[in-house]
Formats: sequence, structure tokens, C-alpha cells
Amino acid sequence: MMTKMNKLSKREIEISELLLQGMSNKQIALNLGISDHTVEFHLKNIYEKLQVSSRTGAILTLGKSTGTFGEKPGKSIVDSGVEKSDNRDSSLIAKAEISDTDLGPGFQKSGTKFEKYKILILVILILVGIAFAAILVFVLFKQAKWENYQRECEYPDMSTAGQMIWRSNASDSRVHGQFGAAAGLPWPAQAGYVMYQNINIPGFDQLFLKLRYSKNSPASVPILIYIDDETAPRASIHPKDQHNWDQFTWTEPILLGKIDSGVHSIKLFTDGQQYGVADLDMFVLTNNLP
Repeated sequence: MMTKMNKLSKREIEISELLLQGMSNKQIALNLGISDHTVEFHLKNIYEKLQVSSRTGAILTLGKSTGTFGEKPGKSIVDSGVEKSDNRDSSLIAKAEISDTDLGPGFQKSGTKFEKYKILILVILILVGIAFAAILVFVLFKQAKWENYQRECEYPDMSTAGQMIWRSNASDSRVHGQFGAAAGLPWPAQAGYVMYQNINIPGFDQLFLKLRYSKNSPASVPILIYIDDETAPRASIHPKDQHNWDQFTWTEPILLGKIDSGVHSIKLFTDGQQYGVADLDMFVLTNNLP
């Protein structure tokens, strides 16, 4: 047994003495002015040299070797005849006392992994925050810069009433003409709609529509305005008689209400009247009143 004891270094003997006094690893570390991990490092070597696998085994072996059981705590192993020998490389011991991260996974505290990766975690959180802020700024900037959406009316994506007609004063010389009438004399009333799709709009609390049109007949039937597949119209337009199909005018801004950001469609529907409800020239969607 004494042979095993003689293998202990000076530091290991100091730790063994405190171990026999019933001190915890933290108490031993504070007593010797070293870290908890360094204590664990030396305890591992002590277990190996004493050929034990636990703290209890080490205490029993040390107690039998020194005869300290039954005596007052604090009796030195050196005073019991154990030779002070240090067969270990002193530089290795110094390294063990300085470095707390080279002890291996079996001797790492639960907080060590967090300590090891906290800088990486902090960097990731900062990058995520910067990315989120950039996206927010982009969305707000895009919304602020979005002034309007403008489109010609003569070629709707879908239509069930009216037809493309050339008009001299139209914005592009063409209109979706006699909207609300059948295509042919005597142009009887025909209910139907036109739909304009793929309109990319930022989200707004208030969206307005303006429509440029002409009309050469008494006004009696409104044009209902729908967004997407909604069953209820957002608003209605009552075209005024311009007394000439080549005389165009703009409606006042018509409030359509709140709209979410995304791709939308606008549908104009009418019950129809003879000669047509209106010639549809162009429309504008905007969130800014003039």
C-alpha cells in the first residue's frame, strides 16, 4: 500500500490531506487557491495511482495507509510517514492548474459548454437581430416608396361583358368598351365583370381606387368593386354621362379599405344597361390622396 502512496506528487498529497478532512472539491480548491477543475484533474490521477474508482475508495485507501481514521481531522499524510515524492513533470502540473478546459468531458461542469459556445451564440443572436432589422427597414421603406399601381383596362385577365374598342382620346387609344352591354346592335344590357389579377400591393390600412372612363348614355347602373374572391363589394362607382364616348374623366378617389400585403385582384362588376355602363380606360390603386 505504501508503494501506491509514494507515487503521489506534492500537490496530490496536499489534496489527499484535505480529502481526508472531509472537504468538498470547492473547499479544497479555495483552500489551495486553485480551480475546481484542477482539483478534479488531480483527483483523477490520485484514483489511478491508488487503483480505486471513486472518492469513497480513495478515502478508505488513504485512511488505511495513514491510520487517520479515528483521529482528529487534519493529521498530515507526510507526518504519517508518506514520502514526499513528485514523479510528475512540474510543467504538466502547472498547465493543469492554469487550464480548466483540457480536462476532458468527464470533468467538465454543466456550464462549460455554454461558456465555450456563448460567444458563438451571441454572434448568431446579433446576426439574427441585424437580419430582422434589415427586413423590417426594407418592408417599411418599400411601403413608404410605393406610390400607386396603374393599369390599362382594355385587356383584363378575365371578362364576361364588353369588348376592346378603339377610342381616340383613350390613354392608349383603346378601352374595354361598352362595358355592361352585348357586343352588337342594338347593344342590349349584359351583366358581367372584368378582372385584373397579379397586383402586388404592400399592406395598407387605407387603399384608394381611381377609374378613368367615358360614357355617352344616361347613368342608371353602378359598377361594383371587389377585391380577390370577396363576396361583398368594397365600393361602387356611378359613372356620369359625358355625352361623348371619346370624352374621358376620372372618378374621385374611392376608399376600398384595408388590404393585406400580397398579390391581389380587382374585379369590376355591373348588372349592365343598354349601350353600356361605361368605357373603361385605366385605373389606379394608391394609398396616398392627392
